[in-house]
Amino acid sequence: MRIAMPQLMEHPIPTDSAVAAEPSPDVIERAAEWMSHLESGDADDMDIAAFEQWKAAHPSHAVAIERMGGLEDRLRNGSPASQEALRRLYLGPRKRMGGAVLIVALLAGAGWFASRLPEVQLYFADERTIAGEMRDISLPDGSRIVLASESAADFDMTKGRGVVRLLRGELLAEVAKGQARVFLVETEDGMAEVLGTAFTVRKENHSTAVAVINSQVRACPAPPDPAKCITLSPGERARIADGAVTRLSNVDPGNVAAWAEGWLPAEETPLAHVLDELNRWRKDPIRFDRQDLADIRVSGIFPLRDTDSALANLARSQPITIDRRDPVSPLVRRNPN
Repeated sequence: MRIAMPQLMEHPIPTDSAVAAEPSPDVIERAAEWMSHLESGDADDMDIAAFEQWKAAHPSHAVAIERMGGLEDRLRNGSPASQEALRRLYLGPRKRMGGAVLIVALLAGAGWFASRLPEVQLYFADERTIAGEMRDISLPDGSRIVLASESAADFDMTKGRGVVRLLRGELLAEVAKGQARVFLVETEDGMAEVLGTAFTVRKENHSTAVAVINSQVRACPAPPDPAKCITLSPGERARIADGAVTRLSNVDPGNVAAWAEGWLPAEETPLAHVLDELNRWRKDPIRFDRQDLADIRVSGIFPLRDTDSALANLARSQPITIDRRDPVSPLVRRNPN
């Protein structure tokens, strides 16, 4: 395998030397690729020379390499939390990613790994989707998970217990009925516990939203506190944040998971919110001034698999103009009075 040598000045050097030397996620990944290849025994003299050039091209490259140490030593001497994280990263995904997983795991040390753990977890999630992608996952117990655009999740389906950890984005869970097992969807904010139902969970910046389609869901904060848990019925929603669960306004259960069929329903919904939702399914965002569009509300059903068509439909029904001088990232403007 020949690793293509990157541009030597791919990262401009900031004036602050500490900031300049801190590896980005892209640098971490590149360092992992290099070290995996060099340790594979397949590297020749040209590969080694190219690696030395890459390492010398920017301070952060050398820092990423220097922070690699012995995995066995990390597993023996690290904190319980970091030991478990390293084991999950090393033992779980390596069959897919090969030696690069080992090398990324070796970046643990001096608290640096812990500070990067969410990024690493996303990179090695059991399942993840990119912008505009939806993934339908069948679980061993007959349950079904649908991952929305730009989402990531880990799965632990053991005897008597099924746990889905949503790391980013949104999912629809259709839990098989008649299963004598606990089924949980967890985020860093809390969990939703069910036994034969359908519901959605959405991880937001500092909270988690749960909405029920049928049957019932028990929503609990983290850390677990039974006194703070609430039970949700079809059409009911809640937000989990800061150790508490708060009820939200009810919704039509039929609309809760419309996104899993490729549709975005709106009923007197702020246009800015509709554009936000469309952007979740796009690689290049629709640009707009939120304040300029603040009082415009829309109703309808819009296709998520063709957001350009959705935008065209909005332009036909609302007082807006679509500026497409940038063809991949259009600009929405309010029509002048």
